[in-house]
Amino acid sequence: MSFAIQITPDTIRISHAEQYQVEIYPFGALLNRFAIRQENGQWHNAIAAYSSPQHAQETLTQLFRSAKLSPFVCRLDNAQYTHQGSLKTVNKFKLGDSAIHGLIFDAPFALQSSHSTATHASITLAHVYRSEDSGYPFVYRIQISYTLDTHGKLHIRSQVTNLSDSPLPLADGWHPYFAVDGDMANWQLKIRSQQQLAFNERMLPTGETINSNPFAHSTPIAQTELDNCFVLTDDFSQPAVILQGERIQLSITPEASYPFVQAYTPPQRNSIALENLSSAPNAFNNHIGLIQLAPQQAQEFVTVYQLESC
Repeated sequence: MSFAIQITPDTIRISHAEQYQVEIYPFGALLNRFAIRQENGQWHNAIAAYSSPQHAQETLTQLFRSAKLSPFVCRLDNAQYTHQGSLKTVNKFKLGDSAIHGLIFDAPFALQSSHSTATHASITLAHVYRSEDSGYPFVYRIQISYTLDTHGKLHIRSQVTNLSDSPLPLADGWHPYFAVDGDMANWQLKIRSQQQLAFNERMLPTGETINSNPFAHSTPIAQTELDNCFVLTDDFSQPAVILQGERIQLSITPEASYPFVQAYTPPQRNSIALENLSSAPNAFNNHIGLIQLAPQQAQEFVTVYQLESC
């Protein structure tokens, strides 16, 4: 069989025919490796990776590389929001006055299932959040499936089920940093968008949009500094993002469950964060894309990463 799955307590590896490799940590259910074998026989990992699960545990909150964003994404203004007339204050992790990147980025996930066929290999991880933060007094289960197919596509499906007795506010996203080959300044970036969300000086959406996208066509990143939220156009059969290096191309094709892409260039200038988001930042307050998930109901969020030689 052309697919193989290797499982240890700290890592799960999926490989296909000496052509693609995937590594997932149960810590945070984070993706640490998505690699393609190049023509010269060398492997290239397109994920800005940690050296080990322990390294991820020690340094995750520095840049939140590959973090799962749930139940809110990006920033939550003043770490507060109002739900059904009650003011809630989130205590998990703050950057300045804002709580950032949700509540389960460092949660332990348990392997639920794994299987492989002639066409794909898949694993599913699960975690139950049980009101650990007083600012989010709900219970929900999140299941995350990674499926690698023969075409170098990595399908990532998140399913959130409300186990509480009342509706809960919800947004979902991912925070991966990608690095294709060659000099980052020469990487070509294309984003399927005509608008960006307008931000204030605290990097919170104002509710307005800007009719601008410097990467509407494939354009070198050069020295551009990005911390922008792009509103995707409606054709979800096409990639939302294409990032091209010298010999390797990454495409990101989400379903309509992820209508936003946040792009961020870190100071190190050796990778770029391209974040699928179901809502705008601060959605618990501005309600842009916010989901109110009813008791016992489930919501799915799907994106696909693909690596190709170019």
